[in-house]
Amino acid sequence: MTKQEIKNLKYDEALEMLKEISLKLENKEVSIDDLTDQVKLANQLAEHCKSKLKATEDEIKKIIQIETPE
Repeated sequence: MTKQEIKNLKYDEALEMLKEISLKLENKEVSIDDLTDQVKLANQLAEHCKSKLKATEDEIKKIIQIETPE
């Protein structure tokens, strides 16, 4: 999966993929040959989710500040 494809994922899609990778790793369903790629992908998905959460948090803060007069 390319960085652009990850960037285009919705939060829920990325989180679901992250959960699937996590389960595979926990159940030892990932071969040694694929382990590095799966860990890299999981890291990229986690960063994407964090970024989406931060952006959402920032937007909500702006909305609250606009609607709450000081």
